[in-house]
Amino acid sequence: MILSFELPFALIPLLKFTSSKTKMGAFANSTAISALTWIIGSLLMAINVYYLISGFIKLLLHSHFKVLAVVFLGILGFSGMGLYLAGIAYLVFRKNKEATHLLALTTPESRQLAIEQQGNASIYCLAREDIVSMQLPQRRSTEDLD
Repeated sequence: MILSFELPFALIPLLKFTSSKTKMGAFANSTAISALTWIIGSLLMAINVYYLISGFIKLLLHSHFKVLAVVFLGILGFSGMGLYLAGIAYLVFRKNKEATHLLALTTPESRQLAIEQQGNASIYCLAREDIVSMQLPQRRSTEDLD
């Protein structure tokens, strides 16, 4: 039951991330793959939400609670489900405009967006001196090992 509750909060960001040209650049999923994964993901999430709601209704109808407790649990439970569905809707309809990875700056649109956002002086625009001066391990040939 808990995994059914958590599935949309893992699946929606994954689908949005892999479909986003802003985040993935040239490695983003094609439109056909994105449409197929969103359809499959939506079906999985709809089945899980159905089982969550039907399980809660069965709990309310077949429990041996007093009527007042059933009414209170129903109001509380359906309010929680409303918040849950609102959270899922927020994840689905939220716009991702910020390029968070350097590989995403390979498309002209994401480069233009990065230039526009440079005025924000975010930490992603700062030079990483610790990485630039990092010494990488050298490859050894088989002659060096003998």
